[in-house]
Amino acid sequence: MDEARGHGAATDVPPLDAEGEDRLRRGYLRPDFRVWVGGLPALVFLVLNWQTTTEVAIAGSFAASLLVFVRNPGSGVIRALSALSFSIVAASAAAGLILDSGKAFVAQNLIGDFVIAAVFLASVLIRRPMIGAIAREMVPAIQPVLAIDHAVFVKLTLINVALSAVSGAVRIFLLDALSENQYVIVSRALGFLPHVLYFLYAYREVTRVAVRIWPADAPPPPEWRPASR
Repeated sequence: MDEARGHGAATDVPPLDAEGEDRLRRGYLRPDFRVWVGGLPALVFLVLNWQTTTEVAIAGSFAASLLVFVRNPGSGVIRALSALSFSIVAASAAAGLILDSGKAFVAQNLIGDFVIAAVFLASVLIRRPMIGAIAREMVPAIQPVLAIDHAVFVKLTLINVALSAVSGAVRIFLLDALSENQYVIVSRALGFLPHVLYFLYAYREVTRVAVRIWPADAPPPPEWRPASR
């Protein structure tokens, strides 16, 4: 069993206790989708930048980011990534206000792309792939089955590194060629489909691996089971 789970299973994977099995059987396998509310600050910026001044738009978007950050406290690695993202937003807001530049503010997402790529790559190098940490935190039921450094998490983390690096490179070009509002719309529109496809692919891969090596005495709920084990 430990061999199938990947490196570090003996030390990283907690035992499946009675409460854990009960949560499994009741279908406690759904991730927390609050991580997707990050689009609100961009919407606020678009509306305010269209109707008012750049300074007001930056301030309003930063306030929306602060609200999202405070309202979704969370814990663990997801909270740490949220704090990292918010620090980039804060630095971009300061730069935008000081330079009186909307582009300096909206560049936050391309900066974030490269920062995330670097952090995720570093996590693989230290054998704690970030997707493993995120997946095990979002879906606690897989913790007894998949170690944080399982091969599927390494693969998914490296794919995320590549996606983030490519996204950042494309956004550099877009930022130079478009206005602030055009950049916010186009960059997010172009990034939406790849990120959704990646999320679906990651969910499919983790599900298949987890179900294949799931303990025989704690089968996953029927609605979560792929066609074949």
